[in-house]
Amino acid sequence: MVYMDFSCSKFFEEEFSFFKWKIPKRLLVPLLIILVGKIIGALLVYQILNIGSSGTFWMDPSRYENLVQNQVFSEALNSTPRWAYAFVGWDSAWYLSILTKGYGFSPQSYAFSPMFPLIGKFFNLFFQNPIVSLAVCSMLFGVLWVPLYQLIAEKYMTKQKALISALIFGLSPYVFLFTTVEYTEGLFLFSTLFCWYCLKKNKIASTAGFAAITALTRISGVIVAVPLISDFILKKIPRRKYWVPAILAPVIAFFAWLLYSKLTVNDFFAYMHVSEWSSMYTLPTFIADGISNKGVYVFQNAFQNVSGPTVWIAPVAVIAALVIPAFLLHRAFKVDKSLGLYFFFSYVGILILGALVSLPRYISVLFPIWIVFTTFIPVNKKTAIVFIAGLFVSLVLGYMLWIDFLSGKFVG
Repeated sequence: MVYMDFSCSKFFEEEFSFFKWKIPKRLLVPLLIILVGKIIGALLVYQILNIGSSGTFWMDPSRYENLVQNQVFSEALNSTPRWAYAFVGWDSAWYLSILTKGYGFSPQSYAFSPMFPLIGKFFNLFFQNPIVSLAVCSMLFGVLWVPLYQLIAEKYMTKQKALISALIFGLSPYVFLFTTVEYTEGLFLFSTLFCWYCLKKNKIASTAGFAAITALTRISGVIVAVPLISDFILKKIPRRKYWVPAILAPVIAFFAWLLYSKLTVNDFFAYMHVSEWSSMYTLPTFIADGISNKGVYVFQNAFQNVSGPTVWIAPVAVIAALVIPAFLLHRAFKVDKSLGLYFFFSYVGILILGALVSLPRYISVLFPIWIVFTTFIPVNKKTAIVFIAGLFVSLVLGYMLWIDFLSGKFVG
């Protein structure tokens, strides 16, 4: 009995030792740079769009579509400080509506996983305003993932390169924008990277917990089970038999979400049976239905069913999202087999199920891409100026996308 108590105590001490962890100063550098970039961006878009008096596109009910989820923008208008509207638009309406009304307000809401609005509810206990709550939630997780990524990157490259990789990743236009506004990207990256970090540290309970959170943040999060299975099969893991529940955690969490759908709307796969986005092209439907029926003319309406103009960079970004990961995939397996497997299954899953116009957003948060990409970048004094200039251009593009997002243009 004494032995069991000692073992249990030791287990928990090992599992949660990272909560005592003091963040090394090197990990704060990219975090602070990205945080400052977000704060400056918020001030810029607030002034450029004159949000204080004119407001954004999403503050005027006469401008956006009168859909049930969009009503949340105007419902909170009188009680919400105007700065908070610098962080809302498009799918933010769904998360805000789920937070305030639950999933029953629209069958289409089941396309959105529950973890982000659930955490937003906890923030709302303090802020007592849904828009402010999700804005703070997004900003918090939108920077906390950065040191986690840097720590993981250090396992595959030098500390100097890992720092550079974190800046490239965090300041890339789509990642910068969607980890700032009220979307799931920040929370998804945080939970995925924490899961990966705990996996590499052999922390069973923590890996299981964050794997479950990832699966409940986005449907694609269930793919985090792939590297868990890979490491279980290919590597010698301490306390091997105890890893089985950790492997099952994201699957169980995902099944719990399906069960909730079954109990509430009598449909296990309610998230798949939403109709609002059904006519948007995925890559398979674009090839099978679009090109075969319309030939080259399909490119004229490749972004169909988008209720608003798309941003000017969209065609280039979609092509880049399709092509660049394909070139990096082989290298990922050389860096780390489990990293390569996670990369492969996530990439294929996004291409099959993701809306074509949203591919840049989905692909950008696939963190193995940025680890592999950085391995090709030479780090020396000659490339420093090019690197700094590239980060500046990337940040400016992020600001431009942010303004477009608040102006009612479809960014991703």
